[in-house]
Amino acid sequence: MRSLIRYLASYLVDSFRERVAPDDFPPERIRRVWALDAEAATVARRFFPEAEVAVGDRGAGQHDAVVIPMRGGEIGLRLSALLGSARHRLLVPSPDYVYRFGMRRGALALAWAVVDRLLLLPLALLWLGAVTVGLYGSGLAQAGREKTGRDR
Repeated sequence: MRSLIRYLASYLVDSFRERVAPDDFPPERIRRVWALDAEAATVARRFFPEAEVAVGDRGAGQHDAVVIPMRGGEIGLRLSALLGSARHRLLVPSPDYVYRFGMRRGALALAWAVVDRLLLLPLALLWLGAVTVGLYGSGLAQAGREKTGRDR
C-alpha cells in the first residue's frame, strides 16, 4: 500500500514540475534559502549565490526559496518544505537536474494540469478498458488472434 501511495504522489509531483537553470529565475533578489541537506545547499549556492543558505531542519521558517532533495532524508521535513510559504520550491533528484515545483505560466496552467491528470487521464483509461472489454465480449479480439496465428 505504501508503494502505491508513493507512486501516486510521485505521479502528481511530476505533473507540477519543470526543469530550471539559474538563469530562469527573476532578477529579484532571493535573500534566504533553506536547503534540507548538504547536496541541496550546494545547489542553493549555485542558483542563488548572494543568498543566506540555512541547512537542515534548523532552516525551517520564512524563506524566499527552498531546495528539496527528492530522495533520502526525513519525509516529514521534505513535506513541510514542499507545503511551506517559500516562493520558489526547487526539487533536486541529482545535482545536474533541478526542477521547480509549480507552474511558471500561472493559475490557468495549474488548473489545466490538475484537470488533465486527475480527471481526463482516468476517464481515458476507463474508456480504453471499456473498449477492450467490448472487443473481447464481441469476439473480435479472439477472431483477430486466430487470423494472425497468435493463439497459443
